[in-house]
Amino acid sequence: MASCLFCLPQTLRRAADLKREKKKKVKKGFDPMTETTKQPVYASKAKPWLKYYEEKYIHQTVPECSAFELVCRNNERHLGDTALEYYGRKFSYADLIVQVKKTAAALQALGVKKGDIITVVSVMTPEVVYTFYAADLLGATLNLVDPRYSAEGIREYIEEVESRLLICLNVVYPRCHQAAKRTSVERVVVLSPADSLPLAKAVGYKLTEPDKNRYASNVLRWKDFIAAGKGHSPAAVPYDPQHTCVVVHTGGTTGSPKGVMLTDYCFNALAQEFAAQSRLFHRGQKLLNVMPPFIAYGYSCGIHMPLVMGLHVIIIPNLDPEKLGALVWKYKPAHMFGVPTHYQQLAADPLLKNKDLSFIRNYAAGGDSLSLGAEQTVNRFLKAHGVEYPLAKGYGMTEVSSAATIAAGNVTKPGSVGIPMVNTVVSIFEPGTETELPIGQRGEICICTPTVMKGYYNKPEETDMILRRHADGQIWAHTGDVGYMDEDGFVYLDSRIKRMIIRHDGFKVFPSMIENVISRHPAVHQCSVVGCTDKDHVQGRLPFVYVVLDPEGDKKKRQIVRELRQLCKEELPEYVQPVGYKFISEMPLTPVGKVDYRKLEEEITSRDY
Repeated sequence: MASCLFCLPQTLRRAADLKREKKKKVKKGFDPMTETTKQPVYASKAKPWLKYYEEKYIHQTVPECSAFELVCRNNERHLGDTALEYYGRKFSYADLIVQVKKTAAALQALGVKKGDIITVVSVMTPEVVYTFYAADLLGATLNLVDPRYSAEGIREYIEEVESRLLICLNVVYPRCHQAAKRTSVERVVVLSPADSLPLAKAVGYKLTEPDKNRYASNVLRWKDFIAAGKGHSPAAVPYDPQHTCVVVHTGGTTGSPKGVMLTDYCFNALAQEFAAQSRLFHRGQKLLNVMPPFIAYGYSCGIHMPLVMGLHVIIIPNLDPEKLGALVWKYKPAHMFGVPTHYQQLAADPLLKNKDLSFIRNYAAGGDSLSLGAEQTVNRFLKAHGVEYPLAKGYGMTEVSSAATIAAGNVTKPGSVGIPMVNTVVSIFEPGTETELPIGQRGEICICTPTVMKGYYNKPEETDMILRRHADGQIWAHTGDVGYMDEDGFVYLDSRIKRMIIRHDGFKVFPSMIENVISRHPAVHQCSVVGCTDKDHVQGRLPFVYVVLDPEGDKKKRQIVRELRQLCKEELPEYVQPVGYKFISEMPLTPVGKVDYRKLEEEITSRDY
């Protein structure tokens, strides 16, 4: 990539005007980052990040077509290119389109029509990709459920949307069968990880992992399901920008799960946002997809966006983090979207110690916070292995289809989660209000974007709490996250409000403040800060630190604790000082690879501090 990710040979007239105006103001002693300025600068009006983008992308419009149609349209002249790869078996864009239409015919044969909701309980496989686009073609919706849920959890999500059709992985069929009893489910389609494997590997899989399930009479195996669609030729329903493609469920480490409705417009808009990074992404490049289908990040960034761009998507259905380095070296993908723990794992993998990784173009971390120390460690690793650019970062949430900001290529700053995506506006507001704060001030991060969700499924009150129409007439998503924006438009995330630790005296402690200090200690591989009970007061919580040591560290734990306490004392205010430290071998993770903060809190005992 060139020295600037999106820069124009000619700077935008608007940006140039802003620059000239800024110079005039600077001469008069104007500082946009001070609270005393007479003329505060507001992000929603100034949009300082636009200087990093080419003008042709600033005014782009979202294509008026379905998600499936956009994939077809963008690849109609490249049908022979590889679209998907699954354990060595490659599917061209022509293959993909054929399989999607076969799947749509099979769904139609089972009576699926516009407006129906199909529950899918599976990891990412080619069949799940086909089903996503097939349902889209018919105007139906996928209700995506984590296959690790209990039978009761799966039943809850089936009942929520009243699915008549359930598609599940064979290894979770017993739980799905139990879950579907006494629900609206009439038919079940079972797929196997072996369905799309190369022949030799499929035979091997069936020998080592034989299917011992006893299936009910309403069950179809994938092969039979597809065969039942012969003779059907479903026509694509007319485009509806508000058609809900998927329902994905929030929750994870905090809060009760809610079904997020994402539309064709959401998915296509996000693909358009990434199109502005044309100097990073090129047709034919490999992208390693390690994210599951039941999160927005998995489909929007891991499947739809790369297929719209003509990339070669390598599907890893059930990632073993310890094997990530081997996968990277085997496939040599230019791109990957993952969570911070993935890249910390890569940086510590001895397999990659002396390897040339210059094939890496853009490895992006999202979905969870990344401490400054961890970011520096990963970037040192990438640079030492011949990678041109530092780790890309981003910030978003399920409710905006996963991504709202991006730091990639040379358009990045340490500690920042990047600038708003080209057609997205990010600004800082007084928490819980519609009062915008000037650039430089801390507050609640709010997002105005074409990728915003349709709403929460059957939860209008909860929808209204997060999506608010402001005085400017625009819909803003109130994230519940605390941060600020600098004068160049880079966003800095302090903490998720739900992770914020409030002391007995009302002082607020942001875990990232402590994590950024502790992670810089050379013996620390990972650290996470959570709240623990204040033993001396009836209310309030105090910061407690979990530490994973660097495998090569040779210092004694007591010595490390002393050094960490001294480091915190030197760099942090008194009210932020951690009350305890606990060493663990590895961080507990949620099913999607995020740190499970709730579990960490639960494991703190009174003896630990």
